[in-house]
Amino acid sequence: MKILKHVVMWRFLDEAEGRTKAENMRYCAERLRGLVNVAPTLMALEIGEDELHSPASYDMCLVCDFMNLEGMLAYRDFPPHKEISAYIGKVTSSRVVSDFFVEK
Repeated sequence: MKILKHVVMWRFLDEAEGRTKAENMRYCAERLRGLVNVAPTLMALEIGEDELHSPASYDMCLVCDFMNLEGMLAYRDFPPHKEISAYIGKVTSSRVVSDFFVEK
């Protein structure tokens, strides 16, 4: 069985939308975790903050599991996900994404 892994990493602004970097990271992580058992096609979600803080590091990484590409696209268009995604776009300076299949 193949699972689609959706990986996103962000660099957060030091201050944005009236919150500090740490506050925005915490807020975004809580909102994304809140999609578990709510977004119908989301099988699993892991999110964490960078520990190394090297020049190449991103501040936060999200890894989501989906049954297929259609499931990931449905998640992308799920209104609560679109809402937090729009907010994240306002509080980050950079974003990278990779989507790939793994055998389970």
